[in-house]
Amino acid sequence: MTRYRLRVSLVGSDPEIWRELEVRGSIRLRMLHIALQTVMGWRESHLHEFTDADPYAPSSAPPRRWGPPEFPDAAAGTIPEDDATVAELLRGGGPRWYEYDLGDGWTHRIDVLDERADEPQLTSVVVLDGALRTPFEDSGGLGGYAEKLAIAADATHPEHDDIVEWIHATVGPWAPHDAGTFDLVAVQTELNLLFNPESSGFDPYDMSGLVKREELRRPGDVHDASPIVAFAAELPPPLRSELRQHLDRTGILEPPEIDAETAARIVRPFTWLLEAIGSEGLALTSAGWLPPATVLTGMTELGWLDDWIGKGNREDLTPPIAALREVAERIGLVRVQQGRLLLSTAALGALGAPMQQLRLVAGGLCRQLGDAETDAATLLLLAIADGTPPEERWRTVAFGLEACGWASSTGRRFTERDIGFATDHVRQVLDLLGDSDGRPRRGGTDPLLALFAREALR
Repeated sequence: MTRYRLRVSLVGSDPEIWRELEVRGSIRLRMLHIALQTVMGWRESHLHEFTDADPYAPSSAPPRRWGPPEFPDAAAGTIPEDDATVAELLRGGGPRWYEYDLGDGWTHRIDVLDERADEPQLTSVVVLDGALRTPFEDSGGLGGYAEKLAIAADATHPEHDDIVEWIHATVGPWAPHDAGTFDLVAVQTELNLLFNPESSGFDPYDMSGLVKREELRRPGDVHDASPIVAFAAELPPPLRSELRQHLDRTGILEPPEIDAETAARIVRPFTWLLEAIGSEGLALTSAGWLPPATVLTGMTELGWLDDWIGKGNREDLTPPIAALREVAERIGLVRVQQGRLLLSTAALGALGAPMQQLRLVAGGLCRQLGDAETDAATLLLLAIADGTPPEERWRTVAFGLEACGWASSTGRRFTERDIGFATDHVRQVLDLLGDSDGRPRRGGTDPLLALFAREALR
């Protein structure tokens, strides 16, 4: 069987966007289509076809065409791509053309650089080289893409805000916006998942493509119960690929370096509450509130009394302490039984162990949340971990929820207000972490919160 070395270039791009790859001649054209989507960085959301005639040049004879069998408007005589191989497409030499999105007209020229005998140990598709990322999908062809980039770069343009909003909503937070981006290793990793899952190094039964095979898994690597794994498995494959590459570029899933002192700083309010309750529990007032002396101690030791108006010794009149207790109950650290506030078994075992406490808080973030709220919480953690500015994080959540098929109550795109409601419970926890005063954060990036987010995702 023959192995082909191909050069694929996006016709009309300047500077040229191109890839060089090796392809086994026996694979079906359907798989070549998927490979081209992967190496070029498209999302497989539009129609496509292969042809042996230059779409921009006059032809003396009808061209041969290959396309998906479900394409209702395919030209007469179009060969189903499931029935044809790469070798059949390339028979007689090249070049060949691959058109994706027949509206925008992303036309790719495929040139054969070399042919040689196949090597069975190699993956069916191997990427060798390339340059630049492809344009944004749905941007209106090369002309529309260039125009949108120019408008986005010109803050004085009357359409600037609309185009920036379009980029946020359509392109999303995980596709690289830098036109110079092309990560050969990341692309080959994606190809291995597609064409050689058994030898890719990842668990072939994991839909997310993030969990390594058990024998290769190191301490601290993500596992199949990690929130980011469950979320990624819900995404359409092209967006899942974008997310995987984003996680790799940013290093989010590498085990964060959190020592006991740092962990104690991150979960300080929860540590105070657990120690205040202690192994014997804490008797509540007849009305079910924390004792006034305990409330005042907490407000003082946590530094929340400094700017507080009032005595700060009644839980029902001291929202920071009331919120801390409410959150601790919701995430499973404490419970009320016969008039006493008691630690859960896990929290009892974590007394004096800040890292265990941090993991308990992280593990309880999505407790009692619905599926959509859990996805929203995971997306918010992702936006915090990757350094997205606080004012932009809601856009990451909105994009991810829509990608998973969730819809707002109005049926329109999610608004910042919608996302505020969807992430309310998780933000109540996050507002208590890191170098916080126990009040909602209005801006800025807390490095401790980013460390916590990375730990919670994993």
